[in-house]
Amino acid sequence: MAAPLRSRAVPAAAATPDRRYWPLCLAVALLAMFMFYVTLQGLVRESAAHAAMQFDQAVAAARQTPAAPDMPRFEPIAPAMQVPAAAVAAVAAETLPPPAVVHARAAAPAVVEVTKCFTPGGEAAYSDGPCPEGSQATKLRLPRDMNVAASL
Repeated sequence: MAAPLRSRAVPAAAATPDRRYWPLCLAVALLAMFMFYVTLQGLVRESAAHAAMQFDQAVAAARQTPAAPDMPRFEPIAPAMQVPAAAVAAVAAETLPPPAVVHARAAAPAVVEVTKCFTPGGEAAYSDGPCPEGSQATKLRLPRDMNVAASL
């Protein structure tokens, strides 16, 4: 084997970065951030001024638009006549039947029937209605307050 013509070893001075450029790099980075901030601030102010100008123009246009001549002008409605509450209650008692009181727990059955359908492909589906053609049906009776997923 032949010896290399140049040495691959790096001198120690070249391995460490030159420390005299870091203040310059820091200054350039700060200047770039400041310029970005000033530009962004100007764009935001310009956008806000443009939006305010558009709003003012829309309000002025709405004020200048005359009402269509074929549209009727509505006059304010006169205040309603005051009727004693006793008279209203008497009329309501004569015309309205008493409300039916239904308790949700008393009206609901204690169990829920669910249909479990087995398809010819071997998949199971749960439904509260009938199974499709070609599938086997099984009725499940579950307590109303039980979580269905917990019982499977």
